[in-house]
Amino acid sequence: MTDDEFRDFEAAAGEVTRLDGEISAAEGKQTVEASTTVTRADAAEIARLCATGGVPNMAATLLAEGVGVEDAKKRIAAAGEAKNLVALARRKDPSIPEDLAATMLAEGKGVEDIRTALFDKLVAAEEQTAIASHPPAAVGNAGATAAKASMERELARANLKKDA
Repeated sequence: MTDDEFRDFEAAAGEVTRLDGEISAAEGKQTVEASTTVTRADAAEIARLCATGGVPNMAATLLAEGVGVEDAKKRIAAAGEAKNLVALARRKDPSIPEDLAATMLAEGKGVEDIRTALFDKLVAAEEQTAIASHPPAAVGNAGATAAKASMERELARANLKKDA
């Protein structure tokens, strides 16, 4: 291949790559536009589901994304479950923010992520609480000497102690 042929080949290859990119971008744009159109009936159903599910502010997001009714039902149910998890966790630790579920869902987190975050918060709070299964020893009488003295008293009371 001569230098002129090589340059022509490189130019043609570059043009093909550019055209492929434009075609892919156009196809992707058509797919996004087609997937974000929602019928009026579906939009009304999604809005109704959001209102009855206790997440009316979620309707705008679902409609903007062009989500179908079935997918909307799943996401609304997940949002309801997340709100319930936060409410239960707040009974134990009121410092957990009320809007934690909404915030995490807006960040794209799922119910399991929210459950894990709540569990971690509750465990961290529990670790700060010291738990002892026995009463503290009396001051000044603790240790090996106290144990020995206690054993000697018990042996003497049972007449088992031999005096040296």
